[in-house]
Amino acid sequence: MAPKIGMRHLQMIQMIAQTGNVSDAATMLTITQSALSHRIREAERLLSTPLFIRRNKKLVPTTAGERLLHSANVILSEMEKAEFDIAKYSAGIEETVRLGIDHRVGSDWLPNLFQYFTEQVPAAEFELVTELSPDPLYCLRNGKIDLCLVSGAKPQAAFKSHLLFKDELVVVFLPNHPFFQKHTIEVTDFHDQIYITDTTTPEYHREYEQVFSPNNSFPERVIRVGRSDMIIEFIKSGKGISILPKWTFETYLKQSNLVYKSIGEGFYIDWFIFMRKDEEDGSATNKLAQCMIQRLSSSND
Repeated sequence: MAPKIGMRHLQMIQMIAQTGNVSDAATMLTITQSALSHRIREAERLLSTPLFIRRNKKLVPTTAGERLLHSANVILSEMEKAEFDIAKYSAGIEETVRLGIDHRVGSDWLPNLFQYFTEQVPAAEFELVTELSPDPLYCLRNGKIDLCLVSGAKPQAAFKSHLLFKDELVVVFLPNHPFFQKHTIEVTDFHDQIYITDTTTPEYHREYEQVFSPNNSFPERVIRVGRSDMIIEFIKSGKGISILPKWTFETYLKQSNLVYKSIGEGFYIDWFIFMRKDEEDGSATNKLAQCMIQRLSSSND
């Protein structure tokens, strides 16, 4: 049986659900309000059920409308992706590699990597995926991404991996902070500090495991803000200090007056590239990994 509802009806229900009224939805769809009202009546007639009800001066989907809205979101999203992919094919791009990174990864090197990769592999490009839930290796295993860059990691038997470089964990603070006068920051110096962090969950090889826990010395107060860029903003506003991978912090160094110092004799984490175990050597994913190795390993020696 041919579907009764077309793309214009799906766009209609999605836009009305977003705006809550016919007038704004019609403007977004670049049609008249009367034309959109007619389209609503047409869809309800075809489906023999109301799709919207008025509640608190807003149009909200009925149960049937909610079901159609769910399908509209899926179908329109897939159509948008298909059109995007086809446009790339017509431009000669045959393959797209999805590179997973999280907020700890600096961003200033990415444009140069993109240019270098497209010069080396003209028929391919890469997309950045930053929503990595619950973690990068889970996303890699389940096909959401093809390659991921992870700090504080170790080799995993289920994946191909390559160590890019070792990175120092440094303490970041304002120049007027008492730490500025110290030649070296000791672990015990954190005891009376307000510490800004992305997570309070101890993670492999990061500051809680390497710095705080072994010495049983923890900051007096911890503020969790979730992202490296927010950590930087909190430090800039004088709300506390933090420990970050040096490579992560260098992205923000030129845009702030913040400074950093080593902790004791130095603590380090490893940056790894991970791919699926069955990734072929000649694939675009593997070639992107090789480009990252060439660009990042040398720049961080």
